Amino acid sequence: MQKLQTFVKSETFPGVLLIFFTVLALILQNSSLTDQYTNFLNIPFGFQAGSLEIFKPLLLWINDGLIAIFFFAIGLELKYEVTRGQLNSIKAMSLPVFAALGGMVVPALIFAFFNYKDPFALQGWAIPTATDVAFAVGILMLLGKRVPTSLKLFLLSLAIFDDLGAIIVIALFYTSELSVFAMIAALVCILALYLLNHFHVTKKSFYIIIAIVFWISMLKSGVHATLAGVITALFIPLQTKSGESFLKEIEHDLAPWVSYFILPIFAFANAGVDLKDMDPSFMFSSVSLGIILGLFLGKQIGVFLFSYISIKLGLAKLPQNVNFKQLYGVCILTGIGFTMSFFIDGLAYQNSDIFAYSDKLAILIASLLSAIVGYAYLKLIYSFKK
Repeated sequence: MQKLQTFVKSETFPGVLLIFFTVLALILQNSSLTDQYTNFLNIPFGFQAGSLEIFKPLLLWINDGLIAIFFFAIGLELKYEVTRGQLNSIKAMSLPVFAALGGMVVPALIFAFFNYKDPFALQGWAIPTATDVAFAVGILMLLGKRVPTSLKLFLLSLAIFDDLGAIIVIALFYTSELSVFAMIAALVCILALYLLNHFHVTKKSFYIIIAIVFWISMLKSGVHATLAGVITALFIPLQTKSGESFLKEIEHDLAPWVSYFILPIFAFANAGVDLKDMDPSFMFSSVSLGIILGLFLGKQIGVFLFSYISIKLGLAKLPQNVNFKQLYGVCILTGIGFTMSFFIDGLAYQNSDIFAYSDKLAILIASLLSAIVGYAYLKLIYSFKK
């Protein structure tokens, strides 16, 4: 029992949970329970207050609501690391920034190379630019204490900027027609958050109420509602007036909900790829090839190339006790797009089945390849070192 408790509390367990719920979704979608699985995700939920009405299927509540909480957690981590943590200097910040940039540019170019003739397919250019940090860290932790802490911190830092890049991409490229009234309401919420931060208010209920109104405003504005999460996080005070930790307390309380509930539920809702009637030829379509090659090859090449160049130019430095061979292993793991790639895929193609779900299957294949090859490579490297 104690071993089980230790395993559940380990950094590996969230990755195992993601795998379990992914496999469960695939089984349900491709069995006699497919109708029950689909109907469950399409159960309508909502509320009405006067002229304000929000009714969405469960799937969209997960993709618009729960993921906003995930981005809120990312925003908290980003703020702390930049102000107090390992990213509080330009030198410390530069390597993960360059790495994240390379991990976006190269995969996007590979995807565009295969799909530039099809405007609709090209909307998915950002799919292979994402990294699922929970899954990637989970794979890295399977190697145990052989992995230097600095290498894990590099992966986490890279993932923070990778997610920040995803947020910017969502805001710039996956925003629908804007509602002026809703945007004004959202700006009022931002002003309210600023005032709470300015006067050092640390009553959680105030932030929760404003965050909910902010999320609804963003949802109605046409800008993707997940942005409300990260923007709210940036206004959370680091400490109370008495000097006690405030931001880290919220982050600590939220972490298990994100790892053990939000991300597994998101995987369950989005990984149900229908394989029953899939034509194998779809896996060689331009979209599938762009995703697989972009994630598996583009991510590792882009992250490593930009990291290597920035280090050689003296703009950044290798993490402590890490060499280029070890760094490359982490670069391979960044190709695990998984939940984040599913998320962007849903935004790009509006959960359309025009590609017969081959786009989602391509994400699974590329993520699985990156996980297996990355783990095998790092294990080999550390076995020789030992």
